[in-house]
Amino acid sequence: MTAPQVPQFQPEAAGALVPFGPTEVEPDGVTVAEADFARSVLPRVPFKAARFTVPAGGSSSPDQHEVQEIWVLHAGSGTLEVDGERSPVGPGSMVGFASQSVHEIFADQGEELVVYSFWWSAPDE
Repeated sequence: MTAPQVPQFQPEAAGALVPFGPTEVEPDGVTVAEADFARSVLPRVPFKAARFTVPAGGSSSPDQHEVQEIWVLHAGSGTLEVDGERSPVGPGSMVGFASQSVHEIFADQGEELVVYSFWWSAPDE
């Protein structure tokens, strides 16, 4: 499996692109590349971001954490499960996860999914 080709960071384009770090392959086959804001004109943003892909027929591992998170589905269609509730998602879908919610996405429509994730520390409650 190969990750989708994306434009490489060009130093002369600083201010236009936020580069991604190396792509890692997780045990479930999902590929993840975290945004490298330190090499952009936005080195101190109050959140983190990543792009991840889920191969057709695959799924992300169930995830639960202290941070709040938003996913924006860039390409592909599938099924999202949050705390046991399932919903269809497709290009342009944006979903948010409260701290500690269990979430997983399934590429069950015969297409690879490309998702952008943004997360930040949950405020003290």
